[in-house]
Amino acid sequence: MDEELPPLGRARYAVLEVLNRGSQTDWVDAAAALEGLSDASDWPQVLARVFTELGDDAIGHAWKLGWMPREVLSAVRKALTAEAVRACAAMMRGQLERYSDTELSDRWIVHREELAGQTSAKNLAEAARGLGRWDRIALWALVLEVLDLIDEMPQIPRVEPLPGSPMIAHRLGVAESSRTYERIRALLAKAESTDSDAEAEAFTAKAQQLIARHSINEALLSSTEQRKREPETLRIIIERPYEKPKSELLAQIADANHCRPVYWAAGGFTTLVGDRSDLQSVELLYNSLLVQATAAMTRAGSLADRAGKSATRAFRQSFLASFAWRIGERLRESAAETAREFSEATGTDLVPVMRVRDERVDAKTHELFPKLVRGRSTRITNYEGHVAGLAAADAARLTTGDPITKD
Repeated sequence: MDEELPPLGRARYAVLEVLNRGSQTDWVDAAAALEGLSDASDWPQVLARVFTELGDDAIGHAWKLGWMPREVLSAVRKALTAEAVRACAAMMRGQLERYSDTELSDRWIVHREELAGQTSAKNLAEAARGLGRWDRIALWALVLEVLDLIDEMPQIPRVEPLPGSPMIAHRLGVAESSRTYERIRALLAKAESTDSDAEAEAFTAKAQQLIARHSINEALLSSTEQRKREPETLRIIIERPYEKPKSELLAQIADANHCRPVYWAAGGFTTLVGDRSDLQSVELLYNSLLVQATAAMTRAGSLADRAGKSATRAFRQSFLASFAWRIGERLRESAAETAREFSEATGTDLVPVMRVRDERVDAKTHELFPKLVRGRSTRITNYEGHVAGLAAADAARLTTGDPITKD
């Protein structure tokens, strides 16, 4: 190394040299060596500045590759430790703190708020402030490990305008304030909180009917606009365990609500393509039905087969897979019934209107995923889980006699 370099350049050169050696490096030994490169009193601050700058560069590059904080944290959580997740959150929070709220879409703002829940440090330099030598070494080892992982991340379809982008216009997403979504959220919250299956099924049924009616209204509105609204994208993290049947539950809900799901197991998330109102509806319904399914599944407790070996995992895997299949069937029935009721009440032929929306969504999906292939569904290996999953889906049936009022 060139000893004539100024401290900042020397530190940057040394860190990059470590990263260039790749994942075979012992990150703790490398971090200790970096700490020991200088006895100067300000050397820890110099290292902190270099790690902060390199973290900013790496995270900014990840945004350009299509990643957002939730997906990055999911990838880190799958591969590394909880401590690495917190270090990564500090890196991403520091990068996003550079932007005002007006330079971020609603989704970016929510992701930034979630990062604050992962770490109190607003950036890496703040995370390192006040730490002793060995604690700093542990932190830098985590940062090196995270930087190495981020460097291997592939490009994925971008679902939001980049931070600071002038394309941020409609403030899409989770901050939706319409009366319809307030009512849907309230109904689903009641379905999740009640211990009565009958009440849960009525609340969920009403929510799905409101979702279907709202989708129809949005499609009709879009068909009268001179400039057609382009389909958009949303990514939803599929949490462990039982990721595959959970992704199938999301896929069934998406299919019933005019969205196309693309699950990437290695990334741990599903990308949804659809109209922005349908995307939000799918996300709300998935989160609620997952809560209901999990509650019903865990009430069965731990199970064992005839030989006394644990059968809990097979039961729950089969339960969720069967629940997903059955709930999708019921959702499609409910959506079709709502469409028939609307057509009969208004004399409107919805078939061509909804076909146009579906065709636009299919075209956008093909544009983003031109080499998409259909995967296999979860194999049912536990009959009791299969039956219990069907029963739970039926308990959350999506029909109700309550009238639907117009938005």
